[in-house]
Amino acid sequence: MQLETSRLLMPPLSREHAPALARVYADPEVARYVGGSALDAEGTAAQVQRFEAVWRERGFGQSALLDRATGDLLGRAGLHPWPAWDEVELGYVLARHAQGRGLATEAAGAWLQVAFGELGLPRLTAVVHPDNGPSHALATRLGFRVHREDVTPADVPVVVYERLQRSGWTSRPIASRASGA
Repeated sequence: MQLETSRLLMPPLSREHAPALARVYADPEVARYVGGSALDAEGTAAQVQRFEAVWRERGFGQSALLDRATGDLLGRAGLHPWPAWDEVELGYVLARHAQGRGLATEAAGAWLQVAFGELGLPRLTAVVHPDNGPSHALATRLGFRVHREDVTPADVPVVVYERLQRSGWTSRPIASRASGA
């Protein structure tokens, strides 16, 4: 499954993307919001292998966010199962130079349509670092609401946004879905 938006190509994240994703994670301003060990080349490669396994097992996963004009990797976005919580998360990470341009909204909107349309998932969560103001704002714009505070299996404190119900997404006008209105 390859998603596309007006500015992004979104193929499944794969090993070929790992070196560029490691460079995104190497930025301290990005790394502070990415939990676990995926901040160096080895950790990123291992994370990408796990994401590839999710694609094989579940038919969804994380997409590389490629600039349509240049082909440069700008980050990743997609769906991620949290077995410990029995939830599926909509997640996203962008390189600092790609932030603040609406790209996360674009990518998240594409994934919401897949999650609630093609996949028929009943609900999603958003897992956000407590200090990541822009990500909290995006989750809210997309219709998520704070559900609880928790700690990830990697021992990272997070805010888990309540599940966005499929019916709430599909009953909204199409134009307002991707924009988060």
